[in-house]
Parts: sequence; C-alpha cells; structure tokens
Amino acid sequence: MPRPSKTRHVRAGSASCGAVLDLNSHIATKVAIFANRLSRSASRFYRERYGIGVVEWRLMMFIGPATETRANCICRETDLDKGAVSRSLGVLQRMGVVKVKEDGADSRRNNVALTSKGRALHGRLVPIALERQRALLADLTPDEVRAFTGAIDRLQAKVTDGAPDAEEPLPKRTPRPRPQLKAAPRRVELPRRRVSAQRG
Repeated sequence: MPRPSKTRHVRAGSASCGAVLDLNSHIATKVAIFANRLSRSASRFYRERYGIGVVEWRLMMFIGPATETRANCICRETDLDKGAVSRSLGVLQRMGVVKVKEDGADSRRNNVALTSKGRALHGRLVPIALERQRALLADLTPDEVRAFTGAIDRLQAKVTDGAPDAEEPLPKRTPRPRPQLKAAPRRVELPRRRVSAQRG
C-alpha cells in the first residue's frame, strides 16, 4: 500500500522562486490574523451571553447613537459586506431588536432603527464593550494607543479603493419556502393466517 504523501517544506536558501515572503513581518497578514482572532473572541463572548454574533453587535453599536440610519450607510461605515449586513439585520429583526422600513422617498433603500428592546440591550452592551477594550489595551500606554490608532488611520487611507460601494441597494431577503411534509403512507393490514387447532 503506498504511503500517504507528506508536505515538504523547502528551506528559504534552497527555494527556486527567488524572493520569499515572511508572513511574520507582513503587515496585511498580521492585521488580518489579529482582526480574525478579535472577531472570534468577541463572537463567542456575545453569542453565549446575548445570542448575537460579532456582526450583529457591530450593527447595534453603529445604529445605537442615531435615531434612524440607512442600511447602505451601515455598509459604508462598518466596512461590512451587503449580504452580511442583510443577514444580520434579519437576525436582529427576528429578535425584536431592530426595525427596518422602506424609505418613503426611495423604496429601494431601507431605514433602520433600534426598538425599545434594542435600546435597552444597547445600553447593557456599551459598558461591556468598553471594559473589554480596557482589558485588551491594559499593557499599552495612552501614547502607544494613540500611535497605533493613528498608524491604522494612515494605512487605511491608502486602501480606500477596497471600500464597499454604499450606493447600491441591499439585496432583498427572499423568504425560504417551507418544505412540504409528506403524509406517512397508510399502513396496510395483512390478513392474519388462521392457526390450525390440530397439532402435529
């Protein structure tokens, strides 16, 4: 039986492709890994305690300060995919946390606002989010935090071409058809065989 193949790692000195990218010093990779780990940690925390994921949390944090906002504005300011925003708004709607209605001036656009239940939840989540951030930054000085956020802002300004297009309407949510339940087949009673009274 042939042995399973094993992945071979070629040493950098013997690589035939020339230049080698060190992911440990690649800024885009480090930022992506850091962001992914932050998102997974936050998602576990908020889902276990409040039944929402990190995307739903981000939407609530953005909608909270406003009386009402447009759904497309959420995509632009949070840098979230339109499909993700649409799905998460659906989750929050079913929870009774947000209400979504068509814009009277443009039926293709939706206006979003927190319900009274959503505002109560938002009020509980904000102090928790600030405390989680304080714990994350506990080992950094205020100057380091300002330098870090400033560097992120400067780098982000160079990749504005990757920002989502907020002018397009959000995809319409089409309700899934309910599966048709098939009736169980009727049980056919077979005639019972008569047992002979005589034995042997």
